[in-house]
Amino acid sequence: MTDVRSDDFTRINTIEDVIPLYKGNGLPEDRQYIGFETEICVYKNVEGKPVAASSQDCAQLLQRLKDLGHAPQLEMASAVEYASPAFRVTEVPQLVKEITQSFTDYNDAIRAAGFVPNDAALLPFVTLESAESNLVDRDRARGLVKGMKLFKEPEFLKVTLLCTSTQVSLSYKDTDDLHDLLTTGYALQAPIYALFGNYPAFIEGKAEKVDVNPRAAFYEAFGAQGGIPDSLLTAKDGDDFIRKHAQQVFETPLLFYYDEKKNLVWPDQPVTFEELKSIGLNTRSNYDLAESFIYTDLKICNIRDESGHPTGKRIEVRGFDAGKLGVEGSVPFIHATLRDADTRLAVKGLLAEYGLSPDQDGWQERVKQARHNAAFHGGKFLDVDFGVKTDGKPGNLGDFCRELGNILELHAQRNPGVAPALKDVTDICHSGLTLAEQKSRATPDYDFANRQLAASASNDNQSQFLPSARLKRPAL
Repeated sequence: MTDVRSDDFTRINTIEDVIPLYKGNGLPEDRQYIGFETEICVYKNVEGKPVAASSQDCAQLLQRLKDLGHAPQLEMASAVEYASPAFRVTEVPQLVKEITQSFTDYNDAIRAAGFVPNDAALLPFVTLESAESNLVDRDRARGLVKGMKLFKEPEFLKVTLLCTSTQVSLSYKDTDDLHDLLTTGYALQAPIYALFGNYPAFIEGKAEKVDVNPRAAFYEAFGAQGGIPDSLLTAKDGDDFIRKHAQQVFETPLLFYYDEKKNLVWPDQPVTFEELKSIGLNTRSNYDLAESFIYTDLKICNIRDESGHPTGKRIEVRGFDAGKLGVEGSVPFIHATLRDADTRLAVKGLLAEYGLSPDQDGWQERVKQARHNAAFHGGKFLDVDFGVKTDGKPGNLGDFCRELGNILELHAQRNPGVAPALKDVTDICHSGLTLAEQKSRATPDYDFANRQLAASASNDNQSQFLPSARLKRPAL
């Protein structure tokens, strides 16, 4: 949970004032950067039952990780975050090694402290009420939860308090590069949510088996602040997109904002950034804060220097669930599909076969429907409609993933340094059996789900479903 800096009082009066922020770094593709972060939900075994870590537990764990030389962050409830350094896109094998070693170090430290890292996006027994009792001891966190309860749909809190995820960040050259990354990335959201779906068969303490992808479904309830934004779907090109995105930021409701003394202000009703102009608080800090309240699948975020000052923008791909599969496979997957020239071209060609290329009439509705089908799969997981084939018949997500798996295998052959990290993903592509479906099949009822977690606490939490030197770099 990274705070927005509160000390940039540069006035933002019109969209023209922020357009330069989104122009990109101007660097060629081989000098672009890629970064990674993941959230690790933590619980403990108390008299044979799994119990989520308290705020005090997490504070002690955070200090233990810092004492070991790591730089963790606390999430809202019962979770810690690891963020990698940024690497050049030509150095993905090194980044994969950095992530793998750090994830091992974090997991070892968590277990050594008497806790268990959860290899999934949610814990079955955690409810909104129980998660709120474990909220981190920060005024901003408490105020955010209060504001969401008052003014937002329940799904906002469910994402914030119940879910953990993995994200991959990419820098970009210019607005054309940004637009290409976003249109391709959004077309891949259904496969990302489905292939990397790693959630239990039961959630929120309920006896009914889950028949949706929880995070994908929750985000869809965010409306204009989640899922796939109209700012992209209606944009003619990259320049048009950043104008429409900036307009969305101006119109996004904030639950809180910063005053002229850098203090947080909690209004009686949410206010937009546009409305802050009337009280002279239309600052860069509040603009960045408003942007942070947009939770789309590909989020536009700041790039910060070592002191935390924004230096540019990046995109953050956010559809990956927490856990080993996403940790190991998300970076090589995103690099392959969005940054490797040959593989990206093959992926874009495959998407076009399913009517999901931005130069095809009707692609906007097909992209939105594909995402919806992956989110609300009704227990069918990959066996849902995905796009429209050239013969006019509905495509199938499982068929697309098998073809995508072939492309990723060719990518791995050309890039042996990432082949091991991609293998679990390509295995799922070919088998059509996701981790979420495996867990659903193997978990007959809610009590069994919790017994599995308790047993994992005694068996080092090794996943039964998966097949089978730290570097200093600037943060992305």
